[in-house]
Amino acid sequence: MRGICPEEILYLSLATRKNNNEPLISGNEPYSMHVRSGPVTLVAGVLILMVALLFAAGCSGSTPPSPPPTPVYTPQTTILIGSAGVNPQILVVSRGVTVTWLNLDMGVHIITSDAADPDAFTSPPLTTNHRYQFTFTIPGTYGYHSTDNPTIKGTVIVQ
Repeated sequence: MRGICPEEILYLSLATRKNNNEPLISGNEPYSMHVRSGPVTLVAGVLILMVALLFAAGCSGSTPPSPPPTPVYTPQTTILIGSAGVNPQILVVSRGVTVTWLNLDMGVHIITSDAADPDAFTSPPLTTNHRYQFTFTIPGTYGYHSTDNPTIKGTVIVQ
């Protein structure tokens, strides 16, 4: 006598009614589900298609403008401006290096070189997350300060 495999048990349980052991399906074809069709299915399909098309149409419109790029912070050549001062207060760089001042403060600052510096520079008004760059070509010691806040000051030494 041969054993019954799990697929045959499933087939027999699906293909036989509980009460009188009559087969629900005829012949030796396996049980299969039939896709429901009719007006309700048609309406549901059309609604799903419309929602998908609306979603796709909404996604293909113009993209919102991207925010301005955040300046790259390079510790060796960037001076961070805060409400209480700058960091680092003394920066040593080689001749020909471009130094970046990055305003992290909520206030607007103008950074300018001290009067006796070998090469003068003045930034435009720097709002939050804006930067000013200056390339130092002449060796020397450069003091700088914020025109609106005397505690925001520092030194760049160019070798």
